[in-house]
Amino acid sequence: MKQAYSPLTVGSLRLRLLSRADLPFTLEWRNRDGVRQQFGTADVLQWDQHVGWFTRYVEKSDDLVFIVEDATNNARIGQVAIYGIDANARRAEIGRFVVAPEFQGKGLMREAIGALMTFAKETLGLASVYLLVRETNDRARRLYAGLGFAEVSHAEDMITMERSIK
Repeated sequence: MKQAYSPLTVGSLRLRLLSRADLPFTLEWRNRDGVRQQFGTADVLQWDQHVGWFTRYVEKSDDLVFIVEDATNNARIGQVAIYGIDANARRAEIGRFVVAPEFQGKGLMREAIGALMTFAKETLGLASVYLLVRETNDRARRLYAGLGFAEVSHAEDMITMERSIK
């Protein structure tokens, strides 16, 4: 079962755990052209598939999806996630970064990823995080490099990037 975490406010953003009420928004964001192609499957997800995923997600203790909100007006900006949390290795994967179209290009996801790394370090006690990115996703690769991630391996069309957060 998933542990409850209090919302985390960093600067103008707040991260709070995903709830069922967020699913219409996350499904719409995830199904957008240009976004869904960055996930494991580029298929358009149907509502019942998304609800099924959420039902499985709430049972996982090592998988946390956060809704990123504007801390002043609660507007949903996007989502970030940390999963495969390994407390013994003090390491986890981060990803599933999706921004609402009206907030795209404003640097808010850069801030949100920074807030997620703060959570990983201060709340979960992790020492490093890694992510996977498609070789063709140049914009994301530049963002992650700017956040201090270094490329550590390549497999097929995916690059693994890692960063210490000690």
